[in-house]
Amino acid sequence: MTFRRPVPTIGDGTSAAERAQAPDAWAMPEHTEALAGVVAARRDIRRFRPDPVPDELLEAVLLAGHRGPSVGHSQPWRFIVVTEQATRDAAAVMADRARLRQAAGMAEASARGLLDLRLEGIREAPLGVVVACDRRTPAAGVLGRATFPDTDLWSCAAAIENMWLTARVHGLGLGWVTLFEPAELAELLGLPEGVETLGWLCLGWPDERPPEPGLERAGWSRRLPLEQVVMRERWTEASPPVSHLRGPAQAEVVGARDRADDLLTVPGSLGALDGVLDRIGALRVVDGPGTLVIAAADHPVTRHSISAFDPSVTADLVRATREGTSMGAVAARAAGLRVDLVDAGVGAVGGRGDLVSSDALDEQTYAAHLALGRDRGRAAAGTGLVALGEIGIGNTTVAAALAAALLGLRATDVVGRGASADAAMVERKVDIVERALARWRSTVQQSPS
Repeated sequence: MTFRRPVPTIGDGTSAAERAQAPDAWAMPEHTEALAGVVAARRDIRRFRPDPVPDELLEAVLLAGHRGPSVGHSQPWRFIVVTEQATRDAAAVMADRARLRQAAGMAEASARGLLDLRLEGIREAPLGVVVACDRRTPAAGVLGRATFPDTDLWSCAAAIENMWLTARVHGLGLGWVTLFEPAELAELLGLPEGVETLGWLCLGWPDERPPEPGLERAGWSRRLPLEQVVMRERWTEASPPVSHLRGPAQAEVVGARDRADDLLTVPGSLGALDGVLDRIGALRVVDGPGTLVIAAADHPVTRHSISAFDPSVTADLVRATREGTSMGAVAARAAGLRVDLVDAGVGAVGGRGDLVSSDALDEQTYAAHLALGRDRGRAAAGTGLVALGEIGIGNTTVAAALAAALLGLRATDVVGRGASADAAMVERKVDIVERALARWRSTVQQSPS
């Protein structure tokens, strides 16, 4: 007589024969594509809206973290939800201090990148979630921690990944900030001895929708190809990763940013100053002496794809500035400055080149602009404070080439990312500036006078 294998009424009801016959039967093909999409769309969000997050969504994010894997099923995580503005403000000050300290020890370009990072999310996001790891249980008493005592921290990091993906699928933004002195943050939150934090999670509705990771887009680093991070059988990597160390009332501010969408400007064109303009825009208009002189021009260098924006944006910005609706015009008015817009070649055809094959300006056009600048400068000086600005897609490439030539610097020393540009575009800008410098040097050698 053949007996059927007993099948338990709870737990795993499959048999070894069934698993051998269909080893892939545990797959969830209906979710594969969706999961891959969510993982690929995860972003570290830096800008947030003040709109409240529903309690049920917060609970879903926290529950996802609580369902994460943990060493010895120890569940060492504790989630501290912070909503008090005073606590968020204090945490933001701590992060700024830590950022300045770290930047002081980094290479110049990396330090600039670090200081440009937006940390306003600590204040802006309606929720702060601090994942704390309770390490008070001796490692030897937790299965799996005796030999790898930090696996409790790794478990909390896995919980954060669950929270991140869950936030993303619900349309929430999450930003992980670790620019803190751990002891300072622990004191702020009243953590007992033996409990450590893994930084601060900013959680809320995002006020940005980045198509790719922010640091990668900013040129901080690139995601390596998979084959560069996978090894077979043994460690084969010869050199260590690149080091960046140097060698031996928030709702009003976000509201100003909302209103700024109706004001014409190139997004991100002012770098760190964009945040300053948000605050100026939240102020009441004041009266005071002074002039903002804005020079506007088209730059033929844009034909080399060194900008993320079409050259026609220059003319649009000029029209908006004349009408008083550009970001620069509104900010000037809020600061009590009148605007003097100088047309230095918008739509001009002759007398200018693309840097690579010819000079940006020929001698006659250069002399005319210099005289015009002196006249407008003298007139503006009589009104008090004089501020300078410029409009022109491609202007930073021209400025970089000029700075490199005058200061004897390399293209890599002066080329910045530019508004909305990615790392590949930065490389093109460096190449264009290097070619322009090479052409200029050959011209100087041929005509030393």
